[in-house]
Amino acid sequence: MLVYIFIFIYLTFLAFLSLFFEDKKSELKFFIFPTFILFLVIDGFRKSSVGSDLHVYVSIFEKNALKLPGFSNFFKSRFESGYILSNQIIRSLTNQYTVFLFIFAIITLLIWFYVLSKYSKNIYISLMIYFSSLGMFLYSFSNIRQGLAVAIGFLGFYFLFEKKNIRGIICILLAPLFHSSGVICILFLLFKNIKLNYKHYSVLLLITLALLPFTKILFATIISVFPQYISYLESSWFIESNKWAPVLLTILYGLIFVFGELVMKNQLLTKREEAIKTLFFINLILTMTTLQTALLERFVFYISPIVTLYIPMVLYKITEKKLRWILFYVTVIIYFVILLVFIYFKPEWYQIVPYRSVITDWLIGN
Repeated sequence: MLVYIFIFIYLTFLAFLSLFFEDKKSELKFFIFPTFILFLVIDGFRKSSVGSDLHVYVSIFEKNALKLPGFSNFFKSRFESGYILSNQIIRSLTNQYTVFLFIFAIITLLIWFYVLSKYSKNIYISLMIYFSSLGMFLYSFSNIRQGLAVAIGFLGFYFLFEKKNIRGIICILLAPLFHSSGVICILFLLFKNIKLNYKHYSVLLLITLALLPFTKILFATIISVFPQYISYLESSWFIESNKWAPVLLTILYGLIFVFGELVMKNQLLTKREEAIKTLFFINLILTMTTLQTALLERFVFYISPIVTLYIPMVLYKITEKKLRWILFYVTVIIYFVILLVFIYFKPEWYQIVPYRSVITDWLIGN
């Protein structure tokens, strides 16, 4: 538990320095690399007991049990072809699961750090959010294939807004090959050139509220085509005993969006900033739907990286420094509470405590 708290405090301290010494932003970039190494060590050298589903992935890897399905079973396979192929390639080189986890960790983290270093107004605030949010860093401890799919989709978002469309489309096509829910990354293409106004937001919100009671029935029909994901229709691991989890997230994102609109109301936004704002609203809408089915929770994770960009963007749009600092401290408190939920109040959600590392085992001779 203490290792997670230490990392959060470390990230908060760097975020504080970056906000306080705005004129030293380039100098503070020095800490990006050691921070990356810290994340990589924690992620890549964890034991198979750290993460609720990780033991399943490790067992399948060690037994070399995955084979590419035939065409007739292509859409019925529990594991996607991209993941199966990567699993087979790594397994042909080694039977050590630590190497397997390390490779997935380094690819996933390289993408996250690369995009955040390019697009975030404050990379350390973004990393603090990434570290302690639902469906992000700690979630990938359990579901490594979707963690990588989310990262690939996020990279696709970056390429599209850098006008590197071929690379962006390739990433969007690659994401579902590691987790089929990655098809939602198509939204990055759809909303690339769309600018929504208050009328659009109101209409989308009303439509979502009207369809909310029928969400589970709608996606039950979709699941009939992909029966391997039928379990996702049931209450998810983080709401089955506590419906307040998605409720509080919806309220939180709703308040952040409203506050952001007030801050940026009369400000001229770039095309990328407009897209970040729009996608944050889509993230809010999809979060609302998780009240009905955990299936959409899987889709939300692909849009939720936008939160790591939206909050720092709003923060730096605030011209009143006192208000900016207040929002910063509120953000720190909120995400520290979320982290405490994972590691103390509801450790069964992610099952990442106690944290154990193979490095420690090597040092003590286990």
